[in-house]
Amino acid sequence: MKKREDIVQKFSTFLSFGDRKSGHKYFWQTDPQLERQIKHLTQSDPEAKEEFWAKYFLKILKEVSQTESSRKASISSIEFSVTPLFLLFPSRTVVNHQTLTITPLITARHLSAYLQEACLWAAQKTHLKYQFLRYKYSIEEYFQIAASFANLPEKLFKSFNLDRPRSNIEGYAKLAIFRFIRDKIYQQDVEAKSRKFSNYGLLKDLSAKELTEALASQGINQQTIELYRLIWQCFSEIYQPQQEDSTRSLKPPTQKDLKQIADYYNQRLNQLDLPKLLANEDKVQEILEICIKAARNYRTKQFLPLEEYDRISDSNPTPWDIAVYEEENQQVQLLVAKVFAAIPEAGQIMLILGQGLDLTQSEIATVIKTKYPELQKQYQVARHLARYTKNILKDFANEWNQANPSNAIDNEQDLAKIKEALDECLQSHCQRLVKSILEQASQEVNKAEKSLVFSNRLHHNQPITVEVSPEALKAKQTLTKAFIFKLETELNLPIDAILPVFNKVGFLVEESLVYDRLT
Repeated sequence: MKKREDIVQKFSTFLSFGDRKSGHKYFWQTDPQLERQIKHLTQSDPEAKEEFWAKYFLKILKEVSQTESSRKASISSIEFSVTPLFLLFPSRTVVNHQTLTITPLITARHLSAYLQEACLWAAQKTHLKYQFLRYKYSIEEYFQIAASFANLPEKLFKSFNLDRPRSNIEGYAKLAIFRFIRDKIYQQDVEAKSRKFSNYGLLKDLSAKELTEALASQGINQQTIELYRLIWQCFSEIYQPQQEDSTRSLKPPTQKDLKQIADYYNQRLNQLDLPKLLANEDKVQEILEICIKAARNYRTKQFLPLEEYDRISDSNPTPWDIAVYEEENQQVQLLVAKVFAAIPEAGQIMLILGQGLDLTQSEIATVIKTKYPELQKQYQVARHLARYTKNILKDFANEWNQANPSNAIDNEQDLAKIKEALDECLQSHCQRLVKSILEQASQEVNKAEKSLVFSNRLHHNQPITVEVSPEALKAKQTLTKAFIFKLETELNLPIDAILPVFNKVGFLVEESLVYDRLT
């Protein structure tokens, strides 16, 4: 699928799904009315970029929303004269100051057209993340859910702050749409609800921000929340599922596990400026159960129908929210790359293996134990990773504050709020590094062999029992071996260090090929 290049296309075309048999899976379909409208508008300011026009349309919708005399009035029936560009954006120089008569519905459709790629991004990310639902939901279905939200830009951008000069509409929309798809699926799908998480699987899935808000909603004070969160962090780092167990069906920790968590918690507690509330196995289990109950209540309240979104009172964006809205801003990517490059080689290798290749901590230990004898056990990897990610968090905050003093991250609460988002950015960085290595390896594989992998790859909405040809399997193995060799070379690992996880790397190769085909 070709990406849209010019502004007229971006604001007047919609993604359509064609016939797979014909080979035309995706194509752009033009709305003639929107095309005429945006062509006329761009003549007034030929130098304006796409972000300018996106903010222009959004500002119009927000103005209409503020001045509506009645909530019951149909937005599609209101006609108005668009405020001239030189009044909406006084700093810009425009060729002419004409006004145009359009409806808010057309303005909303311009925004909806602009967000088509954001919808596809969110649909692809959902499809890749929620693998247990793949047999039921295709990317096309996720895209339709995303598009339904993009068709309601007033709701989608309800909390978006146009006054922040560096705020980015597409970056904000990607995250908002992804969360909307997730909530919609869990709201309407009985299987998704029932299979979502066991009690301890839920604890594994929680972010620090979610847990903090969940405990606060139960009336627990901030000091106690910090202690509970530390126990949760120790649980997350120490207690890992066996390979045959999935995180969603994670069994409760044993007494031995609880003792190890308690010991680690007591050790960490002595290093922090927190009340010295020591814990034994029983206390750890009691606190984890409190966290589980709070998280269940919190997540139940989060999955609201779309019509109830208006009742949610959104908090003001944090400094990190501003960075996330600029998800594709080069500054954020450079800062993450800079702090990543500053950590020791062992940390970089473990993060690339974990975040880039999706290896478990036990698998990471298996891969690096020859190079780093002190990291032969899962808990040793867990502790080192915790230290590295903590240092990355602080280093990023320092770099961010130097570059953005007006939006500084200046306390522990801000750090806690950005942790989840930074983890996602760090994961994206590691995945880009892995993808770059895969691209180098793929150049050594015959194009014909790669096409066999493509042509025999299972469609994302087909059952996993579909037969794959021997030629395709051989081609995939060839690429996987080349990929492993490049990984070991780039990461300075011993020869055959990655072979114990050959099958997992092979699956990643398949997924990467499919993802690239979709983008």
